[in-house]
Amino acid sequence: MQDLYGEWKYIKVENPNQNPSNTTSEEELSANDPSISFTSKGDMVMIWGGKQLSHGTFKLEYPTISYQESMADGRIRSIRFLIKRFNQDILVFETMEADAVRVTARKMIAK
Repeated sequence: MQDLYGEWKYIKVENPNQNPSNTTSEEELSANDPSISFTSKGDMVMIWGGKQLSHGTFKLEYPTISYQESMADGRIRSIRFLIKRFNQDILVFETMEADAVRVTARKMIAK
């Protein structure tokens, strides 16, 4: 669990179940600098284009992450992510739905 804490920069975003599969371009990833952060307090934040795209709380139940997203209108939305690969510097996870989004992210080293 400790290895999950910190900031992870997206290096690939794809829709593996689309035919053909759809992958976000390197230019778009570079321009928007997306990331996901996990804290030891159970907070999770997604950043896209320098802005907070999503935030809430998470619980690691390997091989899944249960995410409770705090919506702008005060509602909570539950999302589950399946961890496809996880080691000290690479995290691959995807949404558990028919039109899945798979993210490959690299752990950022604290400066």
